Amino acid sequence: MKSLSVVLVLLLVVSTSLSQTRTIPLVVSSTWLSEHMNDPDLVVLQVAFNRAGYRTGHIPGARFLWYGGLAISTPDASTEMPPVEQADTLLEGLGITSRSNIVLVFGGSSVSITTRMLLAFSYFGMGDRVAFLDGGFEHWKSENRPVSTEAPAIKRGSVRLTLHPEVIATAEMIRDNPANPNVVIVDARDKNFYDGDGGGASRQGHIKGAKSIPFTTVVDSLNMFKEMAVLQKIFEDSGIKRGEKVITYCHVGQQATVIYFVARLLGYDAAVYDGSFEDWNSRGDDYPVEKTLKPKS
Repeated sequence: MKSLSVVLVLLLVVSTSLSQTRTIPLVVSSTWLSEHMNDPDLVVLQVAFNRAGYRTGHIPGARFLWYGGLAISTPDASTEMPPVEQADTLLEGLGITSRSNIVLVFGGSSVSITTRMLLAFSYFGMGDRVAFLDGGFEHWKSENRPVSTEAPAIKRGSVRLTLHPEVIATAEMIRDNPANPNVVIVDARDKNFYDGDGGGASRQGHIKGAKSIPFTTVVDSLNMFKEMAVLQKIFEDSGIKRGEKVITYCHVGQQATVIYFVARLLGYDAAVYDGSFEDWNSRGDDYPVEKTLKPKS
C-alpha cells in the first residue's frame, strides 16, 4: 500500500502537468525533505509559539517561524490574519522570495499551529509553494536524521504577496449557507464542544447545521496524516459530498485549519471561518447555535 506522501507526489506529477501551478507536494516525507535539502530555493521553517524549542534542536538549516507573526491576537479577536505589510516584512526577513518552496515543520504534537501557518501562506498567495512535513520534527528525529542547534545565516528575501480572500469565510457566508446546498460547514473541535458539553461560551453547542469532524481524528498516534482512503471515508461518513465547498471552524480558527488542510488534500474547495465559534457566539440569535445533547430529565 502506498504511503500518503507517495500518493501525493504522484498526484503532484499529474496536477503539475495539467496546471503548472504547484511547485512542491502539499505533504512531504522526511525522506523527500532529506533528498531536497540542498535545493537552492528550498526554505524550511520550524513553527512554534516561542523560540525555546528551536534553540534546543531543529532540522539543519531550518529557520524559526513565530506563530504569532502570522496569527495575531487583539483585544477584539484571536488568531487573525496580519496586515499584508506585516506579513511581507516577516517573510522577507526569513529570506523568502517569490521563487521559494517552503516546508513547514512542527515540533511535538503541534500539528494545528502549522496547518494554521499553511492557511496564512495560502491567504497571502503562496499556497502553491508551501508543503507540510508529515510527522514533523519528532518523526524526523525518530529516523535518526541530523539535528542542529545553529541558526542559519539568512539573506533578506524579496516577495510580492497577493491576497486570496477566498480561503477565509465570514460569519455572513455561514449564516446564509442554507441558501447554498453546495456548501458544508464542519466543526473541527472535540466532539464534546460540538455536542454542547464543555467550554465557557455563553452559548454552548455548534453552529446550526454544522457537521462534526474533530481535528484529532485525521492524524494517527504519531501525528502523521492518515491514508487518503481513510481520510476520504471520514469525510464521506460525515455526509460531505464531492463538489461541496468545505468551510471549517473551531474555537478561534486554529484547529479548523487541520480539517481545511485535509479537505485540500482530498481535492475539495475549502475555506476557514477565521473568527470561528468565538466570533459566532458573540453575534446573538441571528447566528443560531444548536446542541446534540438531550436535556437532562
